[in-house]
Amino acid sequence: MVAALLVVATFAVYGQVLGHEFVDYDDLQVIVWNENLRPASPADALARAFATTLNANWIPLTTLSLQLDRALWGARPGPTLLANAALHAAAAVALFLALARLSGAVGRSAFAAGVFALHPLHVESVAWASERKDPLAALCFALGLFAYARYAERPGLRRGLAVCAWQAAGLLAKPVLVTFPCVLLLLDFWPLRRLATREARRRAVLEKLPLAALSAAASLVTLLVQERSGAMQQAARIPFLLRAANAADAIGAYLVDAFWPAGLAVFYPHPLDALPTGRALAWAAAIALLCGLTVRRRRRAPWLATGLFWFLGMLVPMLGLVQVGMQARADRYTYLPLVGLAIALAWQAEHRLGRSARGRRALSAAALAALLGLAGASALQVRHWRDAVALHERAVGVTQGNFMEHQRLARALLERGRAVEAEYHFARSAEIEPRRADPLVGLGDARLRQGRVEDAVQSYRRALAVDPAQREAPSHLAIALVRAGRPAEALATLGELSSRPGDDPALQLALARAQASLGDPRSAIERYREALRLRPESSAAATELAWILATSPEPELRDPAEALRLAESALRTGPPSALALDALAAACAASGRFDAAAEQAQRALALATRANPPLAAALRERLALYRAGRPYLAGGVDRLR
Repeated sequence: MVAALLVVATFAVYGQVLGHEFVDYDDLQVIVWNENLRPASPADALARAFATTLNANWIPLTTLSLQLDRALWGARPGPTLLANAALHAAAAVALFLALARLSGAVGRSAFAAGVFALHPLHVESVAWASERKDPLAALCFALGLFAYARYAERPGLRRGLAVCAWQAAGLLAKPVLVTFPCVLLLLDFWPLRRLATREARRRAVLEKLPLAALSAAASLVTLLVQERSGAMQQAARIPFLLRAANAADAIGAYLVDAFWPAGLAVFYPHPLDALPTGRALAWAAAIALLCGLTVRRRRRAPWLATGLFWFLGMLVPMLGLVQVGMQARADRYTYLPLVGLAIALAWQAEHRLGRSARGRRALSAAALAALLGLAGASALQVRHWRDAVALHERAVGVTQGNFMEHQRLARALLERGRAVEAEYHFARSAEIEPRRADPLVGLGDARLRQGRVEDAVQSYRRALAVDPAQREAPSHLAIALVRAGRPAEALATLGELSSRPGDDPALQLALARAQASLGDPRSAIERYREALRLRPESSAAATELAWILATSPEPELRDPAEALRLAESALRTGPPSALALDALAAACAASGRFDAAAEQAQRALALATRANPPLAAALRERLALYRAGRPYLAGGVDRLR
């Protein structure tokens, strides 16, 4: 019954993800554009999973699970997210069964598993498609705990190998399970009480050595992969004392959020030297005091020691002592550590209040109320993950000085045709962090989308002054200069850009757009093809190449069949956009299918009427052509930006 209730409660909170979109925070790179998720055979699937990395991590089991998703339902966000929820529910059930087997306390185990299933801090790990590794690793972790409970009951080689197998599987899903042997030692202390004598302690440590070897190997591989990918470059720019201070502050924030999960966001910027030293020292002292009190009470309340050190120990690899990325902390880092706090709370509450029937009734009511409160808060938090705009609006609203989230929100707004709002958030991002060129490039894009060409030119020039090596600014500047009637300057800018390395799909796409705008469709076609070779599921490259192949006035450049294939491919990789539908309509008309062209143009018009009035006006003209049985011929450059 408890297992069934956990499943029902989990899907009651997370069922809404079926209607969500992929977000622009890793989902496109990890899932939509990832060619390794489309293997040719099972053998090829295994080879790709074990020979490649996924977003700077070697996690082949996670890659295999995403390959299975792609085979079953393609790059569709709803089923992918629902699979995350199913894994999360399964992990909650397995955790409940493991804790009940380890402790014999069904009610308290149910509460701890319920906290795991329903806590708002865990929404990020489930409602974010790219975090498939979290629920998958959690399921392996919980099954490993259950296997260890069986091993502790009757030690033997076969049961010991089962524990090792589940840890290995979890490490192949996410290296967070490097602390698994330490968690088992805590369980040996309590509730298993396997450390009563010196010989028992020696035996307990020795039997963890194979698990420790797996953890060491996983740690080494993770460090090598992330170092080679450049993910650890930030560590060199943050002194160790600042990283240690932020670690103490992050633990304090996690403790507060565990009991009052308000103001949660997808990204918390690292404070660097702006972190108040007094606050960090206060949290460090409070944590040390809490650990000291817990150790003193280890005999009378051993569950406090197991729970607290489970929480702190599992957090250690994710505290930023070895900095990866620009975040100060992340909700997803509490996914498994928080179980320790739930255990400590459940057993301590039972110890204090569970000695009488009245106390037990009050405790049951309080536990139920707490779980219902967590479920309600999580359901609201899940809604913030419905699309990129909602996600980043939430982060901007609950954090201060978050230049990264202002920039991401601006990009999401710009993609939806909300250029005025996007301009504001690009400007805020540039104001908060004036040393970065990316927000200034976005500011130029937003102004160009509004028709303010000279303002856009100035924004791109400022971006290049901040960072001359910025990849997108030169091509965007070239397009703006063409719009401004200054082709000579545009050609000079493009000449500088052409000398850069050609293995970057974003750079190839930018070059293609610039060359198309400069009236060189042949060169643009080559660049678009190269962008698609490097990133086969780039919707933008497929859409824009389809447009040129369908509408070019040069007969030798037109290829209606390929244009149709590319436009249909662009529509499969994400939600329908007016530009992709417009390209599909033009390809249908070029193929002589005018009824289909009119139908697709009408769909594009419905999307563009509010979001992009200039495109809507052009679509009305094209729609009239299709209804008259005539294709649309342009220069392939009239739609860009």
